[in-house]
Amino acid sequence: MIAEDDAIIAMGLENKITSWGYSVESVVYRGEDAVEASFKSKPDLILMDIGLKGELDGIEAAKRIKSLDIPVIFVTGQNDQGLIKDALKTVPYAILKKPLLHEILKEKMQTALKRGPYEL
Repeated sequence: MIAEDDAIIAMGLENKITSWGYSVESVVYRGEDAVEASFKSKPDLILMDIGLKGELDGIEAAKRIKSLDIPVIFVTGQNDQGLIKDALKTVPYAILKKPLLHEILKEKMQTALKRGPYEL
């Protein structure tokens, strides 16, 4: 699953990820939608923007999803160290800074997804 509030960035991520042979089950734009979709479909991995809009930001959404034991890779354009520390408390698989380096994203995804065929 991709949880990204910027539709253009979300579309770019989806295109890149599918070009690597992965399927993207859903793209959501708000934290509460990420939580709902996670409990409904239980994706193998979530790419989550820290700064999601809506009632829940990416950090709060990750806290609510934590019980599902789904690896979360945060992506952020934020430089706020307090925000990064809060994100680390959710024990994400990784935190990647925007603009994303696709090679690093692919490597982190491959490492997180060791179990077989996957849907995002």
